[in-house]
Amino acid sequence: MSILRAYAFKVDEHVTDKVFAKIPFVFPKEPVPSVKVCRARLQALSGFKPVRYDCCINSCCCFAGEHKERMNCPYCGQDRYLIDRSGKKKARKIFNYLPFIPRLVAMQANSIKATEMRYRAFEHTHTAGRVTDIFDSHVYRRLLGKKVIINGTPALYEYFSDSRDIALGLSTDGFCPFRRRKATAWPLILFNYNLPSEVRFHKDNRLDLGIIPGRNKPKDFDSFAWPAFEEFMRLQHGVKAFDVLADEFFLLRAYLLLVFGDIPAMSMVMRMTGHKGFSPCRMCKILGVRIPNSTNNTYYVPLDRSQHPDVADSESAIAVYDATALPLRTEEQMLRQAREVRDASSKGKKGRLSKIYGIKGVSILSYLKSLSFPLSFPYDFMHLIWENLIPNLILFWTGEFKGLDEGIGEYQLQPQVWQAIGSATAAAGSTIPSVFGARPLDPVTRASSYSAEAWSFWTLYLGPVLLRRRFRKQRYYSHFIELVKLLQICLQFEITTEEIQIVRDGFIKWVEDYER
Repeated sequence: MSILRAYAFKVDEHVTDKVFAKIPFVFPKEPVPSVKVCRARLQALSGFKPVRYDCCINSCCCFAGEHKERMNCPYCGQDRYLIDRSGKKKARKIFNYLPFIPRLVAMQANSIKATEMRYRAFEHTHTAGRVTDIFDSHVYRRLLGKKVIINGTPALYEYFSDSRDIALGLSTDGFCPFRRRKATAWPLILFNYNLPSEVRFHKDNRLDLGIIPGRNKPKDFDSFAWPAFEEFMRLQHGVKAFDVLADEFFLLRAYLLLVFGDIPAMSMVMRMTGHKGFSPCRMCKILGVRIPNSTNNTYYVPLDRSQHPDVADSESAIAVYDATALPLRTEEQMLRQAREVRDASSKGKKGRLSKIYGIKGVSILSYLKSLSFPLSFPYDFMHLIWENLIPNLILFWTGEFKGLDEGIGEYQLQPQVWQAIGSATAAAGSTIPSVFGARPLDPVTRASSYSAEAWSFWTLYLGPVLLRRRFRKQRYYSHFIELVKLLQICLQFEITTEEIQIVRDGFIKWVEDYER
């Protein structure tokens, strides 16, 4: 226990190995072990250790699954190994994977964690017409009463038929660990939804699976997800575990319900072309259009494209999409198209199909039938709203969005007006209690330092006051306030089906008003 306490102190306080090694000199009477001893003992007691997988030097793929026997990268051609003069091989780069099955088993054997994980089956109560947690969602409730499907064959048991069955969510996103923001790495994080909602996302409860090393974005996510996929498949069959509360052994099963991240991350996971493609949406089949008479290759997806020359000249193109009846994707159709792309007879045909469908191939996660394509891959609220919509709206209002002017709209704020708003934002920090969050920064001079939390606070609490009577036309302020009302509903801890319909109708109207 003294070894574990010492190492827990090192981890919790972010103490470096170098500093930790000095502790015995500071406290000579205390038997503080070395970092090496701590880690060895921790591995022995925990019952698991990292699994090392070779990966491409450029992080294109992991040499696992179908790439297990390859000697070079199928994408960039780089060799897998360095070979010294004696002929000994050494992997050029390693992906360290942390198995999560031993950790789930350990939770069931721990009385505190096992009690907390009774939340899904015994503490949460589903009430029709109310959504308070993932267990009120269609993604979860569609599985109840259905046989588990493994490799196309129904099992003898149903999803979540045992109160100890675990619901899981997977998250990934690229982040830049260095200030220059050129190199990226991709953490894989698993969340245990059986834990109460107020603690399930705490640091001590998340299940870190590893980090796909940078510096480049992986070209084959499936190969890095292969170790996790193998564990998910094992958990569908069930693994032997001990239930400390019932004092018995049982088969522990767990099912992946959600995968989430920003749009580029989900496009990578689902093997789709993403938001820059001709068919960019993972939920519907809306098609993009390019700027007329421009060399810009970016696609845009307005609802009304009736004035676009390519659409006007086409008899088959849709002129106006009905936001209340978008052509939604279905799982059956998506998987059929994915197989069609995968099995294309030539590279050219594969490229054409990929562009039309917006799909690059079959995702390994499609074999987990607890997931529903595309509903199990929701849009991430933080990225969609706080890191994209709000900053882009402000760029519109200040005339800095991709060089576009306001035309006849008259929605741009005068520079001195926006500067006054920025100064008022910064000054407001002196009268706002710290319990509301970090002190707001000036969005004019410190916009690059704004986090999602900062944009959220500004939008919900400061923006409605500071933007009042600042636009030359009232309708632009009213348009912003309608957005704030919808976001307030979205952030409630409980939402009714009536409010969901209000949000649906409200955003449809908001987008249509925006286009007008």
